[in-house]
Amino acid sequence: MKKLSLMAVMAAFTSFTVSCTPEAPSGASGVYTDLHLILNEGPFGSGSASITAYSEDTLIQNAFSVENGFPLGNVAQHMIESDSMLYVAINNSNTIHGINRNTLKHSWSSTIEQPRYLASEGNRLFVSNWKDSSIYVLDKTNGSLVDSIDMGHYTEQLTIFSNKLFAGVGTYEGPWTLAEIDLGTFDVKHHAIGDVPNSFAVIGNELFILCSGDENFGTGDDTPGSIWKYEGYSNGATEVAAPSNNSKHGIGFSTDGTDAYFLNASYDGAIVKWNPGQNWPTSTLTLPGGYNLNFHNGKLYFFDAKDYASSGEVRTYSTTGSLIETIPAGVIPRQVIY
Repeated sequence: MKKLSLMAVMAAFTSFTVSCTPEAPSGASGVYTDLHLILNEGPFGSGSASITAYSEDTLIQNAFSVENGFPLGNVAQHMIESDSMLYVAINNSNTIHGINRNTLKHSWSSTIEQPRYLASEGNRLFVSNWKDSSIYVLDKTNGSLVDSIDMGHYTEQLTIFSNKLFAGVGTYEGPWTLAEIDLGTFDVKHHAIGDVPNSFAVIGNELFILCSGDENFGTGDDTPGSIWKYEGYSNGATEVAAPSNNSKHGIGFSTDGTDAYFLNASYDGAIVKWNPGQNWPTSTLTLPGGYNLNFHNGKLYFFDAKDYASSGEVRTYSTTGSLIETIPAGVIPRQVIY
């Protein structure tokens, strides 16, 4: 897999990480109902992922460990909320956790090797992974394995759109496709797509896909990022925006329903704004430094992993790039549940 040089640097950083004593939360069990929850990957290769819970006047680091007496595991990849539960994919520990959203109490764990991203539909939890060519289907109530869908290659980001499951197929090595999966039959159709599809955004009831491009960090030739629009089962996807050179990339596609926002680099990117009908954006809203990007309720959540070994932070910005708030987080913050 590519990006080995970057991973080696990150692993070296983690050898200097010092563990922190969790802060005890105040208030009755259920205090987390109204708190935002930041998912922190944790040190790469050692240590544990964590959850930071916060509001305007509350900050609880290592909240999951505080409530359960054991850590999440090594390298948190993705977290979703559904039916008062959180579902968390822990990549290096080969684990999916089911967690009560209101109390952060652990409910169940399931073993899936190298899980990546999650999507939920009805009573089913879909899990992409880097171990084999399947998307696994779990029962959301207890984590038991219900079924699997053969994809022909490793899978990444997932989303439910128009009553179908969509998946980015291919990791840092192609071939890359956009997979469209019937939720009733699990029939799969692959559509041509740009290199390294990494995130989805629904804008005006239409599905758009951001591809980062193949980035080799000086070890080989890059390919450019691109934005694609899903045109339907028969027509597949078409490219609607691309940069002028191969050095431009993008991750963290997010939207307010009208405009899209993303980071203009795979690591340490700045926020850019894009609207359907425009070409690849060249002006930035913020300084670089972002590891991932989310959008919620008029705010852009910018995840700054700092040195990938010590505590990071989450900065919220307006859609014009004005700084609103800075929230202390754990090691490598990557996502927030609102």
